[in-house]
Parts: sequence; structure tokens; C-alpha cells
Amino acid sequence: MFLHHISQVTPSQHRKHTGVLINFPAAVKKTIISSVLEVYLKSEDLDRIFSSSFHIKWLFEFMGQAFALPIESFSIIEKAVQIYDLWLSEKRLPKIFYQKKYYFLREIMNHLSLIFEPRPGLSRDLNKKHVELCKSVLRIYEKLGKRNKKFLNNRTRKHLLFVMMGITDSLLKGEGCVAQPILTSSLSVFLLKILYELWIRLGVNDLVSWELFHNLTTGWVHRKENIIQWSATIFGLTNRVIGILYGKSEGTDTLTINLPPLDITFQPTVMNVNSKQIIFLWDKFLHILGNPNRFNSPVLFCQTMVGIKDVLNLFLNVGNRRDYVQSTDEKVLPDRPDGNTIMKIFGKWLFEAVSKNRVDFEEGVAIAFSILCSVFSTHYKKPFMDNYLSQFYSSIILAFENCENYANSICTILLDTESIFLRNLNGLYILVPHYLKMINLILTKDKLPFQPTTTLVTLRKSAILILKTLICLPNYFSNLAIEQIEGYSQDCVKNFNFISVLRSCILNGFSLETDPENAILFLWVMGFIIYETIIQQTTIPPLFLLTIQKFICQPTEIQKKWPIKVYLAAISVLRSSSCLIERINDCSTQTIPNIIIGMSRILVQTIKEPYENVTQHEFNLLLSGMINTIADFIIPSQWIFNYPNVISEVLVAIGTIFDSKPKKKKKSKEKKDEENTLIISEQFIFEARCIFLELLRISGNFPLPNGPSNISSSMNENDLIKESGLSKKEFLQYCRFFVHNNDQLFTVIDSPFTNDEEKANNTYVIVRDLTGKSSWIFKFRLLPLSFQRTKEEYLIENKREGKLKSPKYYETKPLSKEKKKELEIEFDLPIENDKLIPHYVETNQKVIKTAVTIQHRLEEVTKFIEEEFTDNDLTVKPPKPIKKSDKEYKFNESRMLLANLNLIHNSAKNNIKLINSNESFFEDLKKLDQTPERNRLSIGIIYIEKGQNRMNNGDGIFDNLNNKVDLEYKNFLKEIGWIVDLKNHDGWDGGLNYKKTGRYTPYYANYSTEIVFHTSTMLDLIKPEKRKNIIAKNKIIIVWCNDQRNFNPKCIKSKENLVFIIIRPHFTGLNTVSIEDYSGIIHYSGLLMNHCLVGRKILANLVRLTAINYLLEYLSQKQVFPHPYLRRNLLINDMIEKHSVKVNPDQLLSQFFSGINPKDLSEKKNSPSKKSENYLNLKNIPNIEKKKIL
Repeated sequence: MFLHHISQVTPSQHRKHTGVLINFPAAVKKTIISSVLEVYLKSEDLDRIFSSSFHIKWLFEFMGQAFALPIESFSIIEKAVQIYDLWLSEKRLPKIFYQKKYYFLREIMNHLSLIFEPRPGLSRDLNKKHVELCKSVLRIYEKLGKRNKKFLNNRTRKHLLFVMMGITDSLLKGEGCVAQPILTSSLSVFLLKILYELWIRLGVNDLVSWELFHNLTTGWVHRKENIIQWSATIFGLTNRVIGILYGKSEGTDTLTINLPPLDITFQPTVMNVNSKQIIFLWDKFLHILGNPNRFNSPVLFCQTMVGIKDVLNLFLNVGNRRDYVQSTDEKVLPDRPDGNTIMKIFGKWLFEAVSKNRVDFEEGVAIAFSILCSVFSTHYKKPFMDNYLSQFYSSIILAFENCENYANSICTILLDTESIFLRNLNGLYILVPHYLKMINLILTKDKLPFQPTTTLVTLRKSAILILKTLICLPNYFSNLAIEQIEGYSQDCVKNFNFISVLRSCILNGFSLETDPENAILFLWVMGFIIYETIIQQTTIPPLFLLTIQKFICQPTEIQKKWPIKVYLAAISVLRSSSCLIERINDCSTQTIPNIIIGMSRILVQTIKEPYENVTQHEFNLLLSGMINTIADFIIPSQWIFNYPNVISEVLVAIGTIFDSKPKKKKKSKEKKDEENTLIISEQFIFEARCIFLELLRISGNFPLPNGPSNISSSMNENDLIKESGLSKKEFLQYCRFFVHNNDQLFTVIDSPFTNDEEKANNTYVIVRDLTGKSSWIFKFRLLPLSFQRTKEEYLIENKREGKLKSPKYYETKPLSKEKKKELEIEFDLPIENDKLIPHYVETNQKVIKTAVTIQHRLEEVTKFIEEEFTDNDLTVKPPKPIKKSDKEYKFNESRMLLANLNLIHNSAKNNIKLINSNESFFEDLKKLDQTPERNRLSIGIIYIEKGQNRMNNGDGIFDNLNNKVDLEYKNFLKEIGWIVDLKNHDGWDGGLNYKKTGRYTPYYANYSTEIVFHTSTMLDLIKPEKRKNIIAKNKIIIVWCNDQRNFNPKCIKSKENLVFIIIRPHFTGLNTVSIEDYSGIIHYSGLLMNHCLVGRKILANLVRLTAINYLLEYLSQKQVFPHPYLRRNLLINDMIEKHSVKVNPDQLLSQFFSGINPKDLSEKKNSPSKKSENYLNLKNIPNIEKKKIL
């Protein structure tokens, strides 16, 4: 006795000798069955009642009929279920049962199936009771499947599956589905869950049985529950298969099936199944539903595609998870399955789905496209076979050329192929014209010819991100004539002009953009294309630069409503382009002047009329970005001196900043009474002042003659003390320290008296201010004068002629060659020829002595004439040259210098203060010299060899040294900065030491920033673990990765890292750049965005600029990164407060320029003269008002 439908779909057949009570009246059956069940439940000695197997069979006759009773006999049926449940749990079971255990178990399974017979016409309450009874029976079947395999033999296990398949088919497809739909809808989820799990647990590998299951299951594909159960089952099996093949870190070590939340929430099912059996089950369940393209329901077809996509994502993520370091001890990460293998398993279904594109099936087709795009966008060790590639390309082209019919698919393709052109797929660039045509359509048209299934903003974002991967292609594949390829003659590639389409996409797309986030992407793409086209496409950079400048200065009504971060991005793009001044001027001489004029005017306008709804912090960033952009374009070159109008605009802008006052803007229209006061902060005014000083100090003169590593003089007082050989106390007799204008520290040093005349006339001046330190060495030299006759010649001549004439002492004329040779000096004075000045400064001492001797002889002649003769010549004579300064009062030379600098003018007296030069002052002076004048940044660089990304914890990465890296990486290091020798390097060292870490490192500097690149391959004097620690302290880490496997930032084990810039070189000469943070979040805040394709020539520059931009943006958001000049200014103010002394102006000058006579110095060291002591001891200066030392 069993459910009749079972015999229709399975080999099980009814036996004629059973079913004795079938034809009995219902009342009789009910009475007999109830009495028998009562006797059984109350009996305490079952072995006496059931002493033979015939007794058990007799009992089965009554028990079986109990399940066929009407549902109104609910209590009797429930008792029968209870008894069978006890028996299967081996409780209250007669011993005789074990003689034919498997036979009796099969009979129990058959009898229980009778409860699923359709009982139409039931009331709502009876239907509910019927469902509860059926669920009780299903739980019994489930318990049977969980029992030890020894409890059931192979035949019994197969019989249980047959019974369950018959019940399921009856309710999902057969007469039960029609007769009692409430029962079907209530039990379908339970039925399918238990059936699928029984097939897994019972381990039946009989192919005939599986073929039967397959045939039945294909008849249930119209049921949503079946697709859901299949998806959950195949997902769990796939996870377990991956765990077996690739390790538990990739998959699971047990089979776990987790159904999504439905009307009923199930707990996850966990099963321990043999590994070989798992592989067998995965293959069988994958194909159990058949080809999904045969489904007639669009919804179920779509659901099936979702399940396939989930399965494929598991395979594609092998070796690509970010929780390795925390979840596993395995050291070697596996390779994901080969792409050809994946296509062999799933390709037929997917390509058939996208090629058919049946009506109403668009959503499922779009998911199939999504799967294909994900598969072909992923890297594999082996290349794809050509037949798979050709089918994929044909599918993409088919969708793009029939966009009206593939609206869903086009959106999916663009969203899922943002990085497709980073892959080195054979023949991939055949898709470029089709992609550009579609991108141009999306970005430049107000109305699309198809209805997108996603938001237009999202679609445009994907188009922009794909576009950025195509920018570099014209410069590297410009000779590729796609239309000439045999057999390929699509209309879209005929007369295809890559550059014009690219320009149209960006410029027209930006003008039509309404979303601020997409606008930022457009701006970064413009910056990228400026660098890429600056050499070969000279018309492009000026066009994009002026577009950006116009956006900042003259935004449209829509653009005015965008947040300030869009304008900050535009300013950052302009600043990044300042490195290309010379190149841009080659393209167009008016571009940069127009940019600076526009930026100066918008700066003035912004100060006078601030933007609406802007925070104070955003306002400060905006103004700072504008003034720094102007400085970046002006300072490195002298072009501005050819444009007086530009100079005027810049000075007007700076003057406006100095004269600015707080402005008020309404916070919102709704709250008219509330006002948000935007203040031109003192810090910004100070920053503008600093930039103005920079413009005055080094405009057009960077780098300075000593190179870009140091923009301040390295001379200091301690070096001069060592050079003099004097003690510090003795040396200070020759020094004067004073403050000018409360922001400049002057040190004037007269070189101590020495017989070395080359040093005897030196005056050293060291000036420290917020811009840095400058020093000069002044040498006083008396240039020779020519004369006509010597004293002896004059006397002889006049005696011979018998008369005296007024000598023409100062008549000058060119000397003869012989005379020049005698004097060993050129006659032409070097006043107007700067190139000759070093020649005179470094003249040999013999020349000086000769000139002095001649001068003395001339003076003797003059004295003789004045004493002996009367001069009747009244003509005006040139003034006599001054005498050489006396050694006793050599500070006259310093006085002359300071007078020429207008520092001792009567109006400047009150701006000068003396400094008390005690030990504390020198300590503060040392701190000031150690305070940088520029921003100092550090960036980490690591090198990953092929195969090293497979190491789970990053082992081996920090073992790489520069002697074992490839040439491309070495060239990259040379281009991202200058390889400096730390032993001789006079700039910032980034905390490195040539004796402890390594001798060489990349270094880069401009007028405002110094960067040291902590390069792991150059830290060759320390152990790998210490290299790792140094790199991990950097906010930005550049990763040169020769391994195509995804880099796992967690191998660095540091939460200090802000962004990882990952570079992967291609054999084509291009490089893929990815930008991620520690958690894997992708960022777009620089010229290089995530998944960019970059040429080698501009790679290093763009990586450096992007890294700097991320760092400065991060520090500005933290608001903990003041301008370097501000830090120096605070120190200078503190030093003035602590060490300056106010004196009477007249006494100040009198004391400051009082002479020092070296003869008064004691012959003994460390014993200065009394006069000198009085000079240096500020306590002895009358009317001194000292400031309190803080």
C-alpha cells in the first residue's frame, strides 16, 4: 500500500495481497484501526503480542489503512504517525521486526506516503491539519535519511528516494497539484528541500535512478521553489568542491546548504559528505534541471541565471579574497580555474542565451551577459581559446548593433566591462569602435534610443570609466586600421577617427553632465588625457585646460548647484597640469596666461562673493587651491615676465587677499534669519603672503643652482666656528644677531683677523625667515686703475723739459698687451658682464698684491705733486677711490652692506631689535634650521615578482632587492624621482640612513614639496621584516606587481595605509593601474583612477602626482597639516619673544656699529677683550627693556 502516483513515476508497484481493509465501510475501518492502535500503544509486552513476522504484517494492514482515512479522523492518523516514528527511532519495537527490517522499513515508507493522497473539498481547518500531518511524515523521511547508512541497505535507500520522488511529482505536477493546490503550495518547499538533501545524504550513485530524477525534475522547472532549491544546493556543493580542490580558505570543509528567506525560514543544513561523492553530486545537480534556455518562464529563466552567476562568482573569486591573513594558515594561494574550463561547462548555455534574446527574456539575457563579461574580464594563467573569444566578441557587437532589443543587456555590458580593455585578450581591440560609438551615444545625447534599466547617472559613470581605459590607445596603436581587416566591414569602423570621437565624448559629455560625482570623473579624465596627448596631439591639452578653467570661472546654472568638491577636483587637475608648462606653451602660448588671469579673477570674485551653502573648511580649501594653482604655474618658470597684464592680475588678487574682510552669505532660503559667516582666515592670508614671498624669491629660478634638494642655504654659525679655529666665545665677538620687522633673523659675521687675505675681508650674512635660510659671503675688492706715468717717469720728463705740468693721473686708456700680462688681469671692468664676476672674485692673490702696489705708487706721486707743485688745472676730475678698510674697524663693511639693504635707514630703526645670543638662543636656532621650508611626504614602494602574490602572508615580497628586479621597474624608479646617494644628499632623507638602511633611494622635490620614496628593494642593509615595517608606516604604497593575481593589501598588516596604487606591466608596453584601500574600496581622486591603462612614458609622473594628491587631500580633510611656513613663523615669533631686546634706536646703531679692534683681544684663547665684552653683554647697554622669556 502506497501513494498511487509513485507507481506511475517509479519502478515501485502495488502488491495484490495487501490492502485487506480497502473495501470495508469507512466506519468499520475507523473502528478496527482505532482499536488496534489503542491495544498497541497500551501494551507493555510487544514481543508476546507480535511473536512472528506475520503478526507484524497483519499490524501493517491496519496501520497502512490508517493513513488513508479521511482527515476528519485526524487523531487516529496522528497515532499511526506516532507509532511509525517510534519504530524508526527503534523505540517500542518488537524484536521480530529485525528479522525483516529492510522489508518492514520499505513498508513503513509506503504507508506514510498515503497521507499525501489528494483529499479535495476540505475546509480551511482540515486543510491546515492535513498540512501538519504531511509535514510530520516528511520529518520522518528526513530522519531516515540522516540515520547511519548501515541502518538502510542500498535497495531501501533507493526505495526511499522513489517514494519521495513520487510524492513530490504528485504534488508539483500530478493530480495532487490540481486537486489540492493549498497542499501543494504549503509543502513544495519542504518536499524539495528534503528530496534534494536525501539525494545527497543517501549516496545513491545508480545512473538509472539519477536519470529518473533528472526526468522528473525537468518537469518541475515551472515551480519557483524548485529553482530556488537547486540554486542553493548547487551553490553549497560548489563551495564544498572549491574547498576540496583549492583548500578550506577558499571554500568550505563541510557541505552547507542555506536557503534564502522564503515564507518559512530554515536553518542552514550542514552535511559531511565524502569528497569523491561531492564531485559526483556537483556534476549531477548542475545538470539536473537541463538547459535553462528550454524554460518557458522568463522569471524562472532569470532565476536560474542568477544561480549560475553565483556559482561562477565562487570560481572567479578563488585566490582573490581579502581575509586570507586572518582566516587561514595556508601559505600558498591557489590559482582559479582556467577560463576555458569554465566556458566548456557553462559556455553553451550562456552563448545560446545571449544569441536568442527571446521576447520577455531580456532580464535573464542581461544576467547571461553579465556572467560572460565577468568571466572574460578576469585574468587566468592560460589564454582563452579563439572560438570562445570570437563568440564573446560577436555577442557584444550583436547587442550594441541592436540596442533597441538589448536595452537591459547594454546596461549590463557597460557596467560589467569597465576593466575589459585591461585584459590582454587576443583581438580585443576589435571592440574599440563599437564601444566608443555606444559611449558617445550615451554621453552626448539627450535622449537614448533605448530605455536603460539602470539610472542614467550610473550608466554614464560606467561609460566614463570605460572611456578612461581607451585614452592611451591612439598613441600606442595609431597605425591599426580595423576597417582593413579581411572579412570585417562593419559600418561603425569605416572612417573611424579615434581622437575626434574621444574629444566629443569628453567635452560634450561634460557639458551635458548633471551629476556632480560623474563631473569629478570627467575632470580627472581630462587631466589624464592632457598628459597622454601633450606630445602627439598638441591641440587637445589647451582645449581641455581652458574647458576646466571655464568651468571654474563661468559655471552654468546647473553647475553652480554642484558641491564644492567638484570645483576642488577641477583645481587639482589644473595644479597637476602645472608640471607641463613648457609643453603647454609649445602647444599654445596663450593658454597658461589665460588660465592665470581667469584664476586670479575668480579668486577675487570668490573673496567678495562667496559660494552659497559652503562650510568654512570648504571655503578655506577652495581659496587655498586657487592661490596655490596660480603659484604652481608661475614659480617654476619665467614666462610671466613677458606678460605684464598677468602680473597685474596676480598682484591684484594677492592685494585683495591682504585687504579682505569677512563676508556674510545666507545659509539657506528657508532660514533667512540665520547667517553663515565665511571668514577669510588669518591662515589663508598668511598662506597668500607666503606664496607672494615665493613669487618674489624664486620665481623662474627653481631649481636653484645647488639643485632642487635644498632651497635654503646650508651655511650656519657652527660651521664658521669650526672653520675659524676659534672657540665659540671668541668667535661670537665677530657676530651680531638682530631681528628685522619681527619676522627676519639676521646674523652678520665679520671674518676674524687672519693673515689669509682671501678670508680677511669676508663678511658673512645669514638671514632666516619663514621661507627658509639665505646666506651671502661678501668680499671687498679694490679694482686696479690704469695710469699714464709713474712718479719716476714724471720727474724725469719734467726735468728734461725744464717745466712742470699738471699730471693726468686719472686718464684711462686700454693697456698694452705687455702691461696686461704684467698685471695679470683683464682691463675691462666686469660691471656689466655677469659672466666675468666669478673670474674677478677668484683672482689670484698675486693680482691683488700687484694692484695694491700700483695704487700705493700712484698715491705717492699724488702726494709729491701736492707738496712740490701748484696745480693750475681747474677741470673736474673723477673721484679718488676709497681706501681699503682698516682691519681694526672692518664692521664698516657690514655697515655698508646693511645700508645698501635699507636696513639702517632712519625709518627702519624701530624695526630692528637686538638678540641676546645665549645658549638657549642657539638651541632654538638649531630647531629653526631643522624645521622644513616645504611639505615633506614619504611614499612606500614594493616590488612583487611573478608568483609571489600566491603567498598568503606576503612572504618573499620583502626579500626582493634591486639586483634581482626587472629593467622596467628600475626605469620606473628613475622616472618617479631621482636616485640620490644618501651619503651626500643634502635634502630630506625621509628617516633613512645610508649606514643603517641603504645608501640609495628615489627622491623628488619641487618648490613646495619634498618626497622620499621608501623603496623596499633599496633597503638592502636591513632584514625583510624591518623593510616591511618601514613600508607599512606610509599612507600611500605603490605596488609594482609582475603577478597578475590580485594584490591583497592585508599582507602588509597595517591600518596606517590610506591607498595602494597597484601597477601591473603588460607585454604591450602599457600598464594597468588599480587604486584600492585596505578594505578593498575603490577610490577616484586623482589623474589615475582605478583600472586605468597607462603608457610607460607618463606612468611615473602620473603615479607620483596621484599619490601626492591623495596625501594632500587626506591631510587637508584631517585639518592637521599647516603650511610649512606657518610652522617656521611660529618658531621665529617664539624666538623673538624669548630672546629679543628693545633698545633706544640711536643707542642701537651706536652699539651695533661700534668697532672691534682685534688687537684688543687677548692673546689667550677664551679671553676676549674688555671692549668686546662690553659690546656683547647686553646688560651694559643703557635703557634696555627686556621682554619676558616665555
